[in-house]
Amino acid sequence: MKIKQLMNLFSMLLILVLLAVPAQGAAPPLKKYGTIDDFQLMDSTGEWMGLQELKGKVWVADFIFTTCGSLCPIMTKNLAEIYKTFKETDGLEFVSISVNPEQDSPEALAEYAKKYEVDTGKWHFLTGPRDTITRLVVKDFKLGLGDEIVFHKASFVLVDRQGRIRGYYDGTVEKDMKKLKEDLPRLLQEKQRKRH
Repeated sequence: MKIKQLMNLFSMLLILVLLAVPAQGAAPPLKKYGTIDDFQLMDSTGEWMGLQELKGKVWVADFIFTTCGSLCPIMTKNLAEIYKTFKETDGLEFVSISVNPEQDSPEALAEYAKKYEVDTGKWHFLTGPRDTITRLVVKDFKLGLGDEIVFHKASFVLVDRQGRIRGYYDGTVEKDMKKLKEDLPRLLQEKQRKRH
């Protein structure tokens, strides 16, 4: 009888240890790099949108301008591929913010979005006051390469449901695109795990 009780106790302890130790090979949670402050910008349909409309959603952000002839078309093409992979995913949005707001009106952004055949209800192209965009590029997203916001890093930024930055990815590098595709489902599942 005593051996049976010891075996049961040992089995229960083993189960507790296995539950407490993460599965081998399980990826650690994504890092937190900072928080995005509230903002209001105009989308390509002429509607105001900001952090409040994105709260509760995972989103990928980048900074572009429609007349850019170098990195922006490459970045937008790469983000469009990721968008097409995940466009049916609930709770996921894409946000491209213009760093040339004087030229990129909502109409110009709508034309730009049309070239890439994206749903602007899921992928938002935003413009607005230069000071707001400068703050976002430099202070919040930490992507500025100087005082002029047109000069910025070619990064995609992964943001969680609470407006926290969870990853940076070079929007022109295939290895980084693969990593973003791997990290998106991880971050989307993060909230589901917390609910259980």
